Amino acid sequence: MDTPVAYIEGIGGFLLDVLGVWAFDMVNAYGQAVTIDACIIDGCTDAFRVGVDFLERHRATMDFDRSEVRYEDHGQRVIISFRTTIEGNSTSRAAVRLASATNLRMRAVQPVEVAISAPDGEEGVFLPTVNNGVVLLAAAVTKVTNGKALIPAINSYGERIRLPSKRELGVWIPLKQDMELLQMHGELETKRVQKWLAELGDVDTPLDDEHDVDIGTEEPTSSLS
Repeated sequence: MDTPVAYIEGIGGFLLDVLGVWAFDMVNAYGQAVTIDACIIDGCTDAFRVGVDFLERHRATMDFDRSEVRYEDHGQRVIISFRTTIEGNSTSRAAVRLASATNLRMRAVQPVEVAISAPDGEEGVFLPTVNNGVVLLAAAVTKVTNGKALIPAINSYGERIRLPSKRELGVWIPLKQDMELLQMHGELETKRVQKWLAELGDVDTPLDDEHDVDIGTEEPTSSLS
């Protein structure tokens, strides 16, 4: 295949030779087939470059907030995730979407598989940013395997619910190497907190101004424990 151009302009105005064109088919994280004609650039062998012509032909949108390219193909929404870096070689956050259509059992907690644009073994924090109605999500630390990860989801509804593929759930924030994850040992369990308060002193004698203390309830017999 003939190259569309002889060279491209790199960062800083440097001209890079185009050696050839590599046509290939790939499957994205959502199981969709994508065909790409990528230019082989001299000195750039670790990644392929998608030109403006690809975006124009597919009328694609490049979303840097979500780190993804989106376009419609025969009525189907196609999503290609990519990674960006900021100062200090740290990776910016990316959108987290359901990897495939998922059925959630009624009133149950179950793991769901999501697609994340990250290398294998990378640890990060999932933060829910989208209101999914009766489906409740919580922040979770998880690890990426083959571009996917598991996060917990709660169906608070009394019937089964089906979530569609590519449903946006939140964002992925990679953990930096200098971050330390603290392991939970149950110190904040109710019984342990009550025992700790009892060891601090008298927990039965009312305060002198206890009637002025606002603990979020108007019940006269309520107390903090």
